[in-house]
Amino acid sequence: MLDSLITLALAEAPSESGITVLFNNFGIDGKIIVAQMINFVLVAAVLWKFAFKPVIANLDERQQKISDGLRFAEESKQQLESAEREKADIIRDANGEAQKILAEAREKAKSYEEKQRAVTAQSIEDMRKRADESNALERQRMLSEARQEIAQLVVLTSAKVLKSELNDADKKRLNEAATREIASLN
Repeated sequence: MLDSLITLALAEAPSESGITVLFNNFGIDGKIIVAQMINFVLVAAVLWKFAFKPVIANLDERQQKISDGLRFAEESKQQLESAEREKADIIRDANGEAQKILAEAREKAKSYEEKQRAVTAQSIEDMRKRADESNALERQRMLSEARQEIAQLVVLTSAKVLKSELNDADKKRLNEAATREIASLN
């Protein structure tokens, strides 16, 4: 179809070139086309410099921020996992340490209990010995008192039997003799 148009255009104006005739038949002016091309290049350059370039830079910057955010999120996730593992390790170590401390406390409590039992047993033994000694002393005192009373009874009985009054020196002498005699019996 283009060939037929070109042929038609050449038939009407044989003195001019084929492209010029074609442009004239379609109402295309070369000066206007050149001006429009210059305008297009200028508008494209202005749009590139002031519109597309900042938009592309802004898109690149946002893309960089997004990738930085994703990288940061991944690093945060890894740090969180690391912190969780560290926390679990710390808790496990703390539980182990608590078990050790508890075992030591039980051992110390057992040792303290045994020591206190030994101290209590020794204290009871000491109190029993003191009670035995006190009982022995009390027994000696009571025997001594009983001997003195028996000696006095012997002296009084002897005095009544003899029907005579003894003086204090004789009473004392007979008392001591009776006490010695009773003491030797025990």
